[in-house]
Amino acid sequence: MLATGLRPLTSRFDPRVTGSLVAAAGLALLCVPVLAAGALGVELLAGAFWLWARASSDRLAQVPRWAWLRRPAAALWLATGAAAVVAHLTTTNAGAAGAARTLVTLEAVAVLWAGLELLAALPLERPYSDRPGPLLAVGPWLPLLLPAAGFAVLWIHADAWRAVPVVRESGLTLLLVTQVLASLRAFGRRRWVATLRWLALADSAVAGMLVALGTVAPAVTLGLWTAAFGGRAALLAGELHGAEPRRRPPLHRLWRVSGWLTSAALAWPLLVTLLYGRPGLGRPWMAPFAAGASLIAAWVSVRRMVEAPERRSVARRESALPLGALVATLTLLASAAFLGWAWWQGFQSPWPQPLVAAAPSLAGGLLAWWLTRGRTAEAPERKSGALARAAAHGLFGLVTVIERAAVGAIARFGRTLLVPLRDLHTGDAQEYLLFLLALSVLALVLPLLR
Repeated sequence: MLATGLRPLTSRFDPRVTGSLVAAAGLALLCVPVLAAGALGVELLAGAFWLWARASSDRLAQVPRWAWLRRPAAALWLATGAAAVVAHLTTTNAGAAGAARTLVTLEAVAVLWAGLELLAALPLERPYSDRPGPLLAVGPWLPLLLPAAGFAVLWIHADAWRAVPVVRESGLTLLLVTQVLASLRAFGRRRWVATLRWLALADSAVAGMLVALGTVAPAVTLGLWTAAFGGRAALLAGELHGAEPRRRPPLHRLWRVSGWLTSAALAWPLLVTLLYGRPGLGRPWMAPFAAGASLIAAWVSVRRMVEAPERRSVARRESALPLGALVATLTLLASAAFLGWAWWQGFQSPWPQPLVAAAPSLAGGLLAWWLTRGRTAEAPERKSGALARAAAHGLFGLVTVIERAAVGAIARFGRTLLVPLRDLHTGDAQEYLLFLLALSVLALVLPLLR
């Protein structure tokens, strides 16, 4: 009777609309510089994906596919608890000071874990950008919400995870690996829609490395990432709307330039810092990997975006100022403006260091542009290109297999260590309650015996 009575009420709410509202609320909470708000925001984002998955036709596959989104939310709740304990902990003795340092490290690890997992920088769910989201119409676009949320976590709570040097270095290394793998995966994918998701992920990893290094102002990092990532998101939305950005030659050329140069502008301060940064910031061993990934991203941005032929017998309506052209122009202007702001605030390097740092992205884009003159989407792919894509696909697959094997080995080792704890009781519920009661009494008595 209750289910019959609630069915008309629940039918009034479209899960697609409800999920969109929940996701918007979650993204808004992620912008609040409070750990509890960020944790609740990720919870709401996970809830939105759950609602969308439940409303999809293949819900049995979609619901488990996105269940991992609860992990970054749990990590942020752990960070919230650790920060709350540290705020009320008095460090009057050595023991309390050591406990405070441990909790600060735990908070940093938890925040970094949440951000990295949303950015596909951990082996647990690295290939999620290969798969579209739950909804049929906008499903291919929905996974872009996750790297945006991951960057928001790392950028807003940067002070929490950068405070511990070991955690910061670990995050920087993992983000570099993510940039390289995302660029390789974008190169290895044949479908342009999936390629755009991986390029957006690579740009987010570059922005995360800028946050870790802190060489430019946080607002500059945010602006450069917004221009690069926002351009990819708008381009993907246009691709789902009949591949409109690739239908008209002027708009097609503008979007190629925009995707190429906004990504190059984002990577440029990172390469300058890695190559020529002062001691403590410069990391020359990372520079070749970041430069190679930037070159691949520039190549893919220009080479893979080929003009799509018009198949309609009736010409499309064209506005005087198309929205796609306006967005592409704004992203270019925003990248130039924020680079100028970085220079105004003192981010400079002597000549020819800026040219050397910009060379990988410029070379990749220019070479791809020269090779794709007059090429359309229906042109056959060269054998060398197919072999290169297969090599990139195989390398990415090999790395993910190794990562999953390592994670599985660690999980099995952890379960082996927990066997004695499971053997402390026979499994009877009453005995387990008595065991917890004994632990509680012991926790009360031990401080009295000191």
